[in-house]
Amino acid sequence: MFNKIRVKFNWFIKTKILYQEMSTKTIRIGLCQLNSRDDKEENFRIGQKLINEAKEQNAKIVFFPEAFDYICDSKLATIEKAEPIDGPLINGYRKLAKDNQLWISLGGFHEQTKDKSRILNSHLMINDQGDIVGHYSKIHLFDVQAGSLNIRESDYTQSGSVILNPIETPFGRIALGICYDLRFVEFARLLTSSATKGAQILTYPSAFTKHTGEAHWEILLRARAIENQCFVIAAAQVGSHSSKRESYGHSMVVDPWGNILLDMGLEYPSIRTIDIDLERIKIIRDKMPIIEHRRLDLYSLISTKNMILPINNKDDEKISWGQLQITAGQIFFRSTLSMALVNRKPVIPGHVLVSPIRCVERFSDLNSEEIHDLFLSTQLIAKKIEEFFQAKSLSIAIQDGEYAGQTVKHVHVHILPRKADDFEDNDTIYHELAHHDKKEKGWREEQEMINEAKVFRKLFYPDQ
Repeated sequence: MFNKIRVKFNWFIKTKILYQEMSTKTIRIGLCQLNSRDDKEENFRIGQKLINEAKEQNAKIVFFPEAFDYICDSKLATIEKAEPIDGPLINGYRKLAKDNQLWISLGGFHEQTKDKSRILNSHLMINDQGDIVGHYSKIHLFDVQAGSLNIRESDYTQSGSVILNPIETPFGRIALGICYDLRFVEFARLLTSSATKGAQILTYPSAFTKHTGEAHWEILLRARAIENQCFVIAAAQVGSHSSKRESYGHSMVVDPWGNILLDMGLEYPSIRTIDIDLERIKIIRDKMPIIEHRRLDLYSLISTKNMILPINNKDDEKISWGQLQITAGQIFFRSTLSMALVNRKPVIPGHVLVSPIRCVERFSDLNSEEIHDLFLSTQLIAKKIEEFFQAKSLSIAIQDGEYAGQTVKHVHVHILPRKADDFEDNDTIYHELAHHDKKEKGWREEQEMINEAKVFRKLFYPDQ
């Protein structure tokens, strides 16, 4: 019996030591719970007060709920009070972020559309320098019967059309969602699907109705955390905003095992700070590697649009491409699973290549997600290249195997923008593709390729 007690005690001590050793990625976050009304200035003053409190409590990032700026009685008033992203309200929060050296997540900003006839429900991420580093507009609009309320967000809101890549921050990779997005498991799965580039924190700033919140709020938040083995942070509105609208509250932080670390109940306006340890994600995923266990040969979750990723490599960094070594400076596009690079020996101007990131020699060896991503990337790049070179047609080809003319042992798609009479005989292009890289002359210098890649990058990363 004493041996059993000793074993259990030793196990407890080892577990405690292990957890202490692994808890080196702890961050302090601030979670705000609000009862926004239609007075924008008063709402901002409350937000400013909460940010100051967060700073005093040594928080590094603060999360605000949906509609932190205002909640109005009517759709018309909601549209009239909207501001552009460079308006005084967001500029005020940008200044607060910079002055306090805090990151701020502003979920559910009523962003004015260009024609001012509707709004975008937008989630902004502001860094500690006051820069907007993330801008997501809600893609799932809340058109539902919620108890006695018939709510149609689409009557005054324009839906977003892009799922934003997780944002790299000093506090991990953070994905931006808003309220009703919480109900769509596919949305969360796409954002967390990569073990190395996927979100470590899912955010759902919300104004859940009392009716739907009582039924589903906690269940949904815990489910998203458990399914995706990540933290879920959900700042919320609470209480009655008018005679027509009441929010559920219960702002929450949930860990990757589904434990509720914080529940703010019905308190407002309020900020609570809490420490979260990102190492918990690794511990849980190592013990239960769900991402690795997914049967991508039998099923997959595929987005209809590419998630364009930044190119953070230095230009002279070496990257394996088949049996060759290329430099990162030759790459002008990255998606989740594909990359595009300039050609060392183009057949015609604008002749570029698209490859899977994983080194795969034959087309038949690609998995379904890689094929999907490769073709979406090819379609997007082909369109941009055709427009850039003012071409009227495209030749798109894959040389799959030695006898098809493939010389680089890494699957790649050729994209060539075509113009009238660029070849006397149109079929000549296929001869040129098969023989262009076997000729001694015509190879380009590295700097020429880097310069061209920089030009092409502007087509996909206009802010760089």
